[in-house]
Amino acid sequence: MQAESLSIESKRNQENKIKSNIFEVIQHLLKDFGRKWVNYTDIYERNQSVKNYLIDCCIKENGIDNDPHVQQKNIGRIHNVSQDITQTDHYLLFGEQKSNAVTRFLFIQLKINQKVQKIDAIKIYYVRSAY
Repeated sequence: MQAESLSIESKRNQENKIKSNIFEVIQHLLKDFGRKWVNYTDIYERNQSVKNYLIDCCIKENGIDNDPHVQQKNIGRIHNVSQDITQTDHYLLFGEQKSNAVTRFLFIQLKINQKVQKIDAIKIYYVRSAY
């Protein structure tokens, strides 16, 4: 009976360790993706720099491999990364980008494929200030 208890506890500890490692990998992915998404001088180069974080269908759906021939310097940062409490594979990045002396705030909504630990879907929302 005691051996069973130790085996169950050991299994739980191992599962918790795996979950913790996956969480750390995803947090690293989100921060790196966000940093690269808001800092660039050429949209095609930006897209190529984040391509390894995306699954194939996400690359196609978002035109990541297409070159729009847009060169524009953007400097930005991600302020916050939040996880959806009901859909734990959904994340929201809040950040800002500065381009041509104009600062714009943005939300990046991401869905993560937990099995391959890559981004499955992206939606970008730019925030307008009323005042």
